[in-house]
Amino acid sequence: MEDIYTVYKGVLFEDSIRNDCDKENVPVCRLLHFLNIEDIAQHVENNHYSNKDWHFKYRISSMIKLTIVKCFRKLSFDKTISSLTDEEALLLRFVDADENISLPTGATLHHFVKYRLGENGFQKIMEKIAGRILKLTQFRDLKTDSTPLEASRYDRHSDYNPHYGCKMDKAHITLIGTYPLYMTYTKGLAHDSPQIRSHIEFLKDLNIEVDSYALDGAYDSFNNYADIWNYLNVNPTISLPSDAIVSAEGKMKRIDHWMNKMWKSGGDPHFPLNRKLKFLYNHGREKQVGMYLRNQSMNDVVFQKKKDTRQDCERFHKHLKHILKFDVRSIRKESRQLYVTLNFVVYQFMLLANLQNNVRNPNSFANYI
Repeated sequence: MEDIYTVYKGVLFEDSIRNDCDKENVPVCRLLHFLNIEDIAQHVENNHYSNKDWHFKYRISSMIKLTIVKCFRKLSFDKTISSLTDEEALLLRFVDADENISLPTGATLHHFVKYRLGENGFQKIMEKIAGRILKLTQFRDLKTDSTPLEASRYDRHSDYNPHYGCKMDKAHITLIGTYPLYMTYTKGLAHDSPQIRSHIEFLKDLNIEVDSYALDGAYDSFNNYADIWNYLNVNPTISLPSDAIVSAEGKMKRIDHWMNKMWKSGGDPHFPLNRKLKFLYNHGREKQVGMYLRNQSMNDVVFQKKKDTRQDCERFHKHLKHILKFDVRSIRKESRQLYVTLNFVVYQFMLLANLQNNVRNPNSFANYI
C-alpha cells in the first residue's frame, strides 16, 4: 500500500512531476499529492473545529484537496466523489485505519465547504496562501484590476453594467507578477476606487517589499495615491485620463505653505521632502499628499512610457476563467461570494503546488484533469 503514495503507474513522482505540463491527461490528484498544506490544515482544525475531542474521520488536508478537485473539474459535490478512481482516492489519502479506501459523501464535502469553512474560512486561507507564494517568488511588482463575474441575462440580483454589456458582479484582484495574492467581491456597479483600501491593508500586514504598484484608472484618487505611498513605500502608477490636470495644491509651494502654517504641530518647510509628506499625511493632509504624488506621475516621462498593466491583468483573468468557474451563473445570491472566493483560492492552491514542485510554468494547469 505504501508504494502507491510514491509510485504512479511505475514512475516515481519525484522524477516526473516537473515534466507533467508536457504530458497529456495528468490527474490533478497526482499534483495535489505533493501539495504541502499541513499548516493550513492545522489552521482549519484550530479555528473551525471548536471541540478539541472532535473525531476526524477524514484528514482535513484531504478534504481541502478534494474541494480543489471539485472546483477544478467543475463538478457537483456528488459527482466529484463518483469521479474519483481508486488510485486518485489513495493519492488524496482517503484511507481508514486499515488502509482501505474511505471516501466522504457529497453532502459531507458540501458541509465542509459551506458551513465548516464558509466565506471567512476561505478568506483566511487566501491570506495564508499569499504568504506562502511570496516566499516562493522573486517578483516585486504589484498590479490591481477588476474583472466582471458574469451572471445570467435573466438574473434578478446582479447589476447590468453598460460598460461590459451584461449583468454581473465584480472581483477586484491583486497580483504580484503573475501570481494572485488577494481578491475582494462587490456588486457589478460598485466603484472600484474604495476597494483598494482593503487590498492595501492586506498587503501591509504581509510586510511586503515592492518596487512598483500599477493600477487601472478606475482606482485613480488622491487618497489611493497617498495610502499606497504611506503603507507600501512606493509611488503607484495609476492610469490617468487624457484630460488629467496638475493639482495646484500638490505643488511644492503649497506643500511648504502648509508645513509653515502647521508649525505649532511641528511642521517645518526645511524638512526633507519625504519627511514633509509623512508629516502632512499624519496630520490630516492625506489628500494633499496624494495630489503631490499624482502630479509627479503626470510629469514623470518614464511613467508615461510604461506599458499599461491592464493587458497583464486581463491575461490572468482570462486564464482564471478558462480554468475554473469564475462567474456567478446559476449560483444562489447568498452563496455567490463564497464560491467566487473558493474558486480564487483553488487557483492559488494549484499555483502553490506547481511552485512547491518547481514546475517550469507555475501558472499552467492545462494538462491536469
